[in-house]
Amino acid sequence: MSEIFTFDSAAYEADEAFARYRDLYARGADVERTGTPFFARVRSWRLDRTILFEREYGGVRHCRGERVADDGFDHFVLNHVVSGELVGGPIGQAVPVVPGETLLADTCQSMENAAESVGLITVSLAREATRAAACDLSSLHGYRIGAQEGALLSAMLRALVEQAPRLPLGAHAAVTRTLVDLLSVAINPAGSGGRSEFYRLEHVRREKVRRLVEANLGTPDFSVQDIIDGTGMSRTGLYRLFESCGGVARFMQFCRLQRLRDQLDDRAFDHLSLAELTPMLGFSGESHASRLFKQAFGISPGAYRAASIRGMENPTVDLMARRWNGSLAELR
Repeated sequence: MSEIFTFDSAAYEADEAFARYRDLYARGADVERTGTPFFARVRSWRLDRTILFEREYGGVRHCRGERVADDGFDHFVLNHVVSGELVGGPIGQAVPVVPGETLLADTCQSMENAAESVGLITVSLAREATRAAACDLSSLHGYRIGAQEGALLSAMLRALVEQAPRLPLGAHAAVTRTLVDLLSVAINPAGSGGRSEFYRLEHVRREKVRRLVEANLGTPDFSVQDIIDGTGMSRTGLYRLFESCGGVARFMQFCRLQRLRDQLDDRAFDHLSLAELTPMLGFSGESHASRLFKQAFGISPGAYRAASIRGMENPTVDLMARRWNGSLAELR
């Protein structure tokens, strides 16, 4: 599994530690200290349109208020409490969440959470994947899954954190599908209706297309017709499936950019120049790939690789935040 960043407040003096933590979260939340001592330890990994975090923190409050109107976030967050207590939910309606329970939040709506000391497994999950699990999203913001209803989900999340550093890339899609299924069980213990099954089927179809595209990223003339032939879907059905993310061609392009970013993060590819990497991923040329990469991730490929190399030994908050924000962009 691809690691995004790690952070440990113990590596810094107290005030500097909080300042770095606040800057790390600056894109997504306003962060303030509470009356108890601050500490934070975070590890994070990128899966298939899913971000997994193992977190411990205390003495801090996170708040998403007015920023929800313009920061572009459009995914759900699952906070599963492992130890301690989290107080979270819609602003002004926060509730205590204890070990074994999971709190869901919609990033398109205001929210807050705080803790004196808590251990969490957090998942950022794409909206369409959440819809595949729950069908109706209107009542999920602030929804608390009980320990009994969420027992299977809890077991998977704990195992996933343990296996995250060793999880192969090829397993990511299966892990996300299983996560969606177990979230569905936790939200609807009595079973889901036909409409929910429709959304789950849509999710499976989308992931089938993704796997086919990713297997052919190095094929320059790979086309929409190849997807139709490989999946048995109609052209109309395929276009409708990817309408929300800008169309099939845009989806294929972003898959290439994701793979390029992964290779720039992988030291095994450092001996290959950008001019050598881009044709292997189906780009028409280095300049074309560079322009698209900067549009998608806000940084040129060369600068990203240089920062990634430096970050192996001395990770900066700017690099960690950039990787995190780039991963969040994939959830839209």
